[in-house]
Amino acid sequence: MILPQFPTGPRLAFACAVILALSFALYTNHAWEDYYITYRSSKNLATGHGLVFNHGDRLHTFTSPLGVLLPAASYLLTGNSSDTGALWIFRVICATALGGAAALLVGLTRRLNYPTIAVFFLAALIVTDAKMLDFTINGMETAFMLLFTAWAVSAHLTAGARRWLHLGAAWAGLMWTRPDSFLYIGLLAVGVWVFNSPERTGCTRGELIGLFLRAGVVAAALYLPWFLWAWWYYGSPVPHTIVAKGAQGGNLALQRVAEGWWRMPWWIWQGRTAVEGAFLPSYYVFPTWPAWMQPFGRCLGSVCSFLWLVPGLRVETRATSLAFFGGVTYLSFVPYFPFPWYFPTTTLLAFIALAGLVGQLWQAADKLAGRPVLRRPLVAGLVAVVVIVLLGGLWLTGGAARQLKAQQYYVETGNRRVIGEWLHDHAAPGDTVFMEPLGYIGFYSGLKTYDWPGLSSREVSNAIKLVGTNWGRLIFYLGPNWLVLRSSSEGDLPRISPLLNSANYELVRKFDRMDDIARLDIPGRKYPRV
Repeated sequence: MILPQFPTGPRLAFACAVILALSFALYTNHAWEDYYITYRSSKNLATGHGLVFNHGDRLHTFTSPLGVLLPAASYLLTGNSSDTGALWIFRVICATALGGAAALLVGLTRRLNYPTIAVFFLAALIVTDAKMLDFTINGMETAFMLLFTAWAVSAHLTAGARRWLHLGAAWAGLMWTRPDSFLYIGLLAVGVWVFNSPERTGCTRGELIGLFLRAGVVAAALYLPWFLWAWWYYGSPVPHTIVAKGAQGGNLALQRVAEGWWRMPWWIWQGRTAVEGAFLPSYYVFPTWPAWMQPFGRCLGSVCSFLWLVPGLRVETRATSLAFFGGVTYLSFVPYFPFPWYFPTTTLLAFIALAGLVGQLWQAADKLAGRPVLRRPLVAGLVAVVVIVLLGGLWLTGGAARQLKAQQYYVETGNRRVIGEWLHDHAAPGDTVFMEPLGYIGFYSGLKTYDWPGLSSREVSNAIKLVGTNWGRLIFYLGPNWLVLRSSSEGDLPRISPLLNSANYELVRKFDRMDDIARLDIPGRKYPRV
């Protein structure tokens, strides 16, 4: 059997992505809080207790099918003996997926005859982006979103007899990764259809409709088994995490989108959208990052948001720009906070659009070879932009790595895990605990959890419908045995309920690393917290 030989460019991109992702993991050892929410169900599945958070309670407490099944398989590969081993196996799988995304896109840009600077620019952006690296190795499903998005972009632009099969499989992979993927599937398809150029896509608009229909059948056939199984097993195909977050965020999301999308050009510069988040580290809103960071993100975001309006740009540039604009509009108005794990997909779309713009401008400069007065400043400007964007991104990635290493050491391992283990040792069988940071504390305590906003507990969701979102009323109604509360904001029990503080609960122990964090000299120092 003769194996296919891949060009050097895709292989190099693959290797760089895998090596840099695993290096990021070795340096930071970062494991996201939400990973342990999902991994508790993964471990229960691997040990024969079913795909549940609490034994015997069929509640759909995770969002991503791949994000829960692959960690379960990883734990099985350790002989059900090592949580750390399972995490590292999953990290390697995810790093491979990131490498696949980089290789697919480098191969595509080669086939589309992008100039070397544009191919390099795209590959370098992908393999050095802070969020892509972190969410590849911190236990989230993000790398598969990137892989299947890259596959979908490639399938839209690569003619062939089995193109419909590739596109359908990519769409199915996106749905298996996260159920809100239909948004990106639809945006990309609409963009390719609207801005279609037959010499780039190999199809007329009518033929694209046929391609989408056939791909849709494939995607439905591949995703339907999970959909039906989840409906049977949990009683609903809708993850309970979506139900709980919907109750927290309210029911005005579509209204906010309708009222806000056309204001995006003005609101971007007022800091009222999530556009800059696509280019900045996780939780970029926390001080203290350098003053140039948010204007840097907003400049790039503004460019990528509106390239689809520029006539003459190629179909892949305009389609990915439109998908980016739709994605960040959704993230600006639907979630109540710009959660960073949603951004890498939009970031990848922006990177493709930017690389397409750079490539087309570079080729335009080549056509000016006989007019050096025009060509030289254009080439110099493009090189300067590429260098500035890459250096700015690299600086932010280095700062993010230092920040996340501290977050893991002082907060995740040094406090949240410690709290969970303390509860495990001091709570009685059958005890319940109320808290907001569910992942580490819920996993290491092993207790029945009443978390805010009810990701692991239908009791909390039901209580919100009855008594509202005030924590004092929720705690009084639910009556948990233990409370894990922050000393400020909504976790200040004397403030939210003096009666509960004086009559129902007593402080048994403080877990505090804030003095250690205050002494750190890292960007975004106010993010690491309990």
